[in-house]
Formats: sequence, C-alpha cells, structure tokens
Amino acid sequence: MNRIIVFLVLLIVLIAALAFGWWAYTLPGKVTVPIGTEEISIKSGAAVALVLALSGIMAAAWWIISGIFVLPGRIARSRRQSKSRKANAALTEGLLAAEAGDAEAALKLARKAAKHAEDERLKLLLEARAAEANDDWAGAERAWSQLTRLPGGQLAGLRGSAMAASERGDQLTAETRAREALGLKSSADWPFNSLFDLQVSKGEWEKALDTLTTGERRGMIKGDSLRRRRAVLLTAHAVGMSHDQKSEAQKALAEAIRSAPGFPPAAFHGAKALMVDGKAKAAQGVLELGWKARPHPALAQLSRRLVPQDSQANIAARLQALISAQPNHRESKILMAEIAMDKGDWVGAIRSLALLVEENPTARLCLLMERALKGYGDQSEAARWGRMAVSASREPDWSDIDPKGNAFDFDKQGWARLVYAFGDVGDLVHPRYESYGRELEAGRVPALPGPELEEDARLDAPKAPDRPLSPPLDYASDDD
Repeated sequence: MNRIIVFLVLLIVLIAALAFGWWAYTLPGKVTVPIGTEEISIKSGAAVALVLALSGIMAAAWWIISGIFVLPGRIARSRRQSKSRKANAALTEGLLAAEAGDAEAALKLARKAAKHAEDERLKLLLEARAAEANDDWAGAERAWSQLTRLPGGQLAGLRGSAMAASERGDQLTAETRAREALGLKSSADWPFNSLFDLQVSKGEWEKALDTLTTGERRGMIKGDSLRRRRAVLLTAHAVGMSHDQKSEAQKALAEAIRSAPGFPPAAFHGAKALMVDGKAKAAQGVLELGWKARPHPALAQLSRRLVPQDSQANIAARLQALISAQPNHRESKILMAEIAMDKGDWVGAIRSLALLVEENPTARLCLLMERALKGYGDQSEAARWGRMAVSASREPDWSDIDPKGNAFDFDKQGWARLVYAFGDVGDLVHPRYESYGRELEAGRVPALPGPELEEDARLDAPKAPDRPLSPPLDYASDDD
C-alpha cells in the first residue's frame, strides 16, 4: 500500500515537472546574459530549464558534501545499534537460559552480553541470574549488591542479595538486606514477607511482632490474618519468658486473647499462668472466654485440675460453666458425656455419645464409648468399641495434647508453624496428627486385649443387668 502511494506521488511530480517544463519552453522572449564585453541571448524557456538544471546540480552536490561530513556519525550510530541488538539478544537468550536451568548457556551468554550491553543494570541482572543457575550464590550476591548501587536497581538488587545470602546460609545478611528494603518507599510486599519469615524461622518473636506492626502500618497485612498471627506470636513470646517475667508474660497472653479469642493456646496458657498464681477463679473466666470463642478439649482438661484435689462437685460445676458458654457445640456435648461418667451415670453418657458417634465415630469417641460401656458392665461391647478405635478417624484438635497429657507445649519450630497454619487459615492441626495410632483419652493409651484375655475379662467382669443389652446406638432410647 505504501509503495503504491509513493509511486503515485512520484508520477504526479514527474507529470507536473514535464508540464512546467513545456510551459517554460513555450514562453516568448529572450534572456540576455552579459559575459565580459559580450552578451549572450538565450530563449526564455531554455533559460528557465537551465536554471532548474543548475539548481538540481547544486542540490545534489550539497547532499553529497553534507553526506560525507555526517557519514562517520552514521557509521558510529549504525555500530551502536548493531551492538545494542546483539546485547539485547544475548541478554534475552541468557535470561531465558537461566530461567530454564541451562547454567552453562546462561554463563556463556552473560559473558557475551558483558561485551555489548550498554546498560550496566541489564548486564548485572543477567550475571546474577547466570550465577544463580550455576549455584554460585556468592557470585550472585556480588552481582546483586552491585545492582543496588545503580539508579532504579536498588530494590531488585536488595531482593536478589537477600535471597542469595539466604541460600548460602547467611541469615544475618539476608535479614539486613530485607530490613534495608523495608525502609525504602515502595509498595512491594516482599521485604515485609522476607523479613517476617526470617524472624519467625529463628524464633525472634519480638522482632517479628515489630515487623508485623510495620506491615500493618504499610497496609501489607490486615484482617484476620493480622490478628491471628499476632496472637500466635504473643503467645509464643509469653511461653518463652522466664519465671521472673511472669507479669509481662500475662500481659502478652491477655493481648493475644484480645487479638484472637478463638486461639485456644492463648486461653490455655493464660489460664495456666493464673492457676500457678493461685487465681483459679480468674483462670476459669479465661477458659470460659476461650471456650465461647472456640471450644477445645485442652481447655476442659485444664478446668478439671484448676484446684488441686478439688471435689467432684466443684469440677462438674466448672465444666458445666464451659458447656453453658457454647451449649450446642460438639465439644460441649462430649463434655456432658464425660460429666455423666464422672457421676457414674453410664446410661446418660452412652446416650450422649451415641448421638455423636452416629455423626462421626472418631477414635476419641470410640474410646469414650468403650469407657462408658465398661462402666455399664458390658465388657464384650466395650472391647468391640476399643477395637474400632484403632482404625477410626482421628480428631485434629486432640492432636494438640501430647502423649503425656500436656497441651500446646510446642517447641520453636512448632510455634513458627502455627504462625502460618493458624495465622493464615485458622488451622490448629498438629503434625503428630498424621502419625497417631490410637487417640488419647484422659492421658491414657488403652491396650487391646487378645482373645484369651477378652474371655477372662468377661468372666471376671461385674454382672450386667438382667435384660440383654441392645446395640450401642439403642442406648439413646427413652427406655432405662
């Protein structure tokens, strides 16, 4: 299309020139040109044609002369463009090779780009990526560090330098680089995430709390994730404090409960600290607050032992207060069955448990049913439920109670995991949940008797009621 337009324009110009030349040639008269003492007469049309030809010759001569003067500049510009094209090609291919994991090609192209690249930042970027592809983290960190000194490359250089330092095990340098990046005015969220993750991995709870506050101020984290992460960090920090810092620990736990009331470890450790101080009533209040937000079996276990050698009536009253805080919750219904067993009301316990196992017969519920049936006197049925407990599904919340009966007794790594597991999705599942074979039941792991022992147990067991027992779910009927 463009060629057609150019052709038409040239054709119009040629036609116009011929028409003008014919018109000039037909002009009447002559033009007299004095040359020394003589005069030369030229026809007007020829004079016009001569002037036009002379003008064309002068224009061509000027174009040639000016072209000679600008030729070196054009040659230099052409060389620069060629060099730039080669550098861009080498940089593009080198970055693609580095991302593809072709370390040898990336290194070769990085050297090639170093010869042609005019932008130092691009050259350093490829050099750093090539070094990373070769697992040369020291070289990568060196290139990234040089990039931080160039305009526009500071944030990218700090990020790369932090990652390289982390890969070679220098967490201190990685944290320093992330902190420098966080100090820059930028909307990038990686400095906050990197610094926070490093501090959490090292168990530096106070520093992580400060970083979390900075992230909140910058708008990089908010909502439930912010509140839950803060609750975990405050609880972990409080649990790690020494005995002479118990006042600060209690304040941190109180703040954790305010931040996320549905974080059972905060309520558990907060109540436990008050219990150690002899403030059983205040501890029970904390447990009820935690139970109302998110019932958890560990809270009920602690409520049982708030007062050493307490009467069964007082223990039942405290547990009933928990139930009243969340009467329709599954844990409250389980607690009602446990209270019934404490009182020796085996039929009431079986009725409560039967409704629960109908929904989901977990290992924990099977063990509770086993206990209730043993109390009732049906040893064979109790043994059957004990066997069912081995293959039944496990309860995630119960996994927070270790085999010795301690709850939320996490190490540094366990707390660090909770920062994200609970902080980001509200998950409390402990890693041991995947490996438990048989659920805990009041800190006891019942053993399964062999067939001979089962027969002996039936012979030695207390005599059951005269009427035959129905299948376990029938205990929920209205009959006594």
